[in-house]
Amino acid sequence: MSRLIVFDFDGTLTDAEEEGRPFRDGYLDDIATLCGVSLEEVDVFAKTCEAKVAANPQAHGWVFGGRIVAPATVDPYLRIMPVARMVFDHYGRLPDADDRDRLLDGILYKYNYPKTKTVFRDGAREVLLGTPAETTYVVTNSHTVPVQEKIRQLSAMGDDADALLWLVERVHGRAKKYVLDDSFDDVPEELRVPNLSRPILLRRRLYYEALTRLLEERGADWSELTVVGDIFELDLALPLALGATVGLVANAHTPQYEMDYLEAHERGRVLHSLPEVGEWLAG
Repeated sequence: MSRLIVFDFDGTLTDAEEEGRPFRDGYLDDIATLCGVSLEEVDVFAKTCEAKVAANPQAHGWVFGGRIVAPATVDPYLRIMPVARMVFDHYGRLPDADDRDRLLDGILYKYNYPKTKTVFRDGAREVLLGTPAETTYVVTNSHTVPVQEKIRQLSAMGDDADALLWLVERVHGRAKKYVLDDSFDDVPEELRVPNLSRPILLRRRLYYEALTRLLEERGADWSELTVVGDIFELDLALPLALGATVGLVANAHTPQYEMDYLEAHERGRVLHSLPEVGEWLAG
């Protein structure tokens, strides 16, 4: 039985496609300004880039620090990263890779994230209400305060408006699950997944430390941890490699190789709805 349950938030408990549309539009508007062309022109070209990414997901990903740290297909926030680089290449803007990383992963992301809407997945409130308050946490790449506000909104959507307020103080934001640290050798360097031509890189020290602190608070080990997320590479690969049980909340853009790998793994589960997540956790 799990002594600690950790949820990712955006994309796991929310509908990232609906939430992320204003983010994508704002992001492309900024890129158009930087390229000195109209938003309409950039949008047309960006759609062709998105089609290329979707057609060959293995060749594209979220590049951070010069390496792919997540697939580019799963949600609008990841999808925009390779697309933005293609746009800059097309218009011959910002050729320096470090400058691009700082702008795309930092400034533009931070500026446009507040434009997102809040759209919960069906069953989000019920699945959280069904988990034990004393053992459930949120660990997310998103900033802590916006996720806490979403939880307050979700709590207020039922007859008992305070029912989920216990989770507000259990949000651990800015986990930086995407940051690799080659000097960190407490975990294997990589994971090889069938039908994926590149390795999944595991040495994500900051995410490891965030989970380790929670395990220590609970007096639990990795085998007593369950993690629920929507992106295997960011949310689940590291804890799975260390002995945790993981549940992948899949969507229409989830790579098939992720689902195949977890379906075959004794500590993995692919889940297609939040009610299914609730049943799995209760079992």
